[in-house]
Amino acid sequence: MALPLAINYTSLLCNNPHTNFEFFVVNDHLKQSNKKLMMSLQKIFENCYSVKFLDPHEELYQQANTDAPNSVIKRNTYYRIDIPEEVKRPRILYLDADMICDGDITGLWQTDLGGKVVGAVENAGYLDRLREMGVSEKPGRYFNAGLLLIDTKKWKEQGISQRARNLANDHPEILRFQDQDALNAIFNGNWQSLPSKYNVQSNLVKGKYRKSGTESGRRSQQEALNQPVIIHYTNFDKPWLIRNGHLHPLRSLYDEYQNKLLNQLAHYVN
Repeated sequence: MALPLAINYTSLLCNNPHTNFEFFVVNDHLKQSNKKLMMSLQKIFENCYSVKFLDPHEELYQQANTDAPNSVIKRNTYYRIDIPEEVKRPRILYLDADMICDGDITGLWQTDLGGKVVGAVENAGYLDRLREMGVSEKPGRYFNAGLLLIDTKKWKEQGISQRARNLANDHPEILRFQDQDALNAIFNGNWQSLPSKYNVQSNLVKGKYRKSGTESGRRSQQEALNQPVIIHYTNFDKPWLIRNGHLHPLRSLYDEYQNKLLNQLAHYVN
């Protein structure tokens, strides 16, 4: 996943030239060559302030849900739970590797969380998960954890990481979507909703989604389709999985930023 992540970062850096970025990468058994690839971004882009690596605490998730067969969701997705405790910054923006930025994220970064711990985008599907997990008696708001705007102070004050770890290890059988389920169960609808354009999931692009129950939510979904800022290649819609006959409508954006990165790397090497 090192190359997709480097392409993700390239897209952020290209579209936000006046913003300096500090990147924190979870070191999930990364090869030295992959670390070198990530570090090269500092040489290529003036606004790449730093790239640092975080060693995951694998031992904390021994009882967590094992990797499901035929799934693109792996055990290591749990590692993001610990990031807010490891990064000593008041606010962080977490992004999955399978994302591409195609616009300015200043508005996203400056979002008022209204006293909430996290800001996120509603998941384009799986709206009944809270009820299925026994968290709520009726369908509730359920977010996609691929992008999280986090108030780290509040996160630590409320012990979110430990609570999520406990849930992952004590009740792995109910966490179909691993840490995403765990975090949604903990927050139980008490999170700040972000515009859908900041996490445009595959189901939304392909029209396989439930329309929001509110007028503002429906406007947000339409804005995401008209002017997507961060595209999330969810499910099996990964641009690098050629064997899957990838048909994502926005596949070309991934190719565009991949070419930009490779061209820059070639220039850097030469």
